[in-house]
Amino acid sequence: MGVSPGWEVDDYRGPRGARPVKVFLDGLAAPAKAKVYAALDMLATEGNRLRLPRSRALGDGLFEIRIAHPEGPFRIIYCFHLGRRVLLLHAFVKRTEQIPAQDLEVAKRRQPK
Repeated sequence: MGVSPGWEVDDYRGPRGARPVKVFLDGLAAPAKAKVYAALDMLATEGNRLRLPRSRALGDGLFEIRIAHPEGPFRIIYCFHLGRRVLLLHAFVKRTEQIPAQDLEVAKRRQPK
């Protein structure tokens, strides 16, 4: 996904090769995309040491990276995987105080078992 070394950051791929997180990111305007990729660079560097206000544990092995931007705020739900690997599971524009249950469910379905 074009991020710095340290931790490998990769996006979820569906059974038929669909890449919904990449599609979401590719649809962002250039300034928003730059801000999101800067946050992902930070995640690649810090990995499991990244904390609030940038990242927050959601439970069940899921975390969110929080990106403030006028077009957002954006959230990317991710998990850690074997071998210093971060897997981006779901990305969305956060419109409510709490993460909507359907967004959490999408991430849980995509989480490796």
